[in-house]
Amino acid sequence: MAAVEHVVVALNQIDGTDDHSFDTIDREELCEYIDDALTQTGIDVEALARRQGIDPAALTDQWRDW
Repeated sequence: MAAVEHVVVALNQIDGTDDHSFDTIDREELCEYIDDALTQTGIDVEALARRQGIDPAALTDQWRDW
């Protein structure tokens, strides 16, 4: 979760700066990319979300401003 937080906070800093605003498609693709990256490193995203007591679709919501 610390890695997810780190990525999301960094993306927060990019969003809304110098013509870099994430639209709905961007947000969906970024979340999908994070899920895919976790899966490729052997992390079961659904199990991780269950351990956190959240829906897998809400994995980034705690830190996400975009």
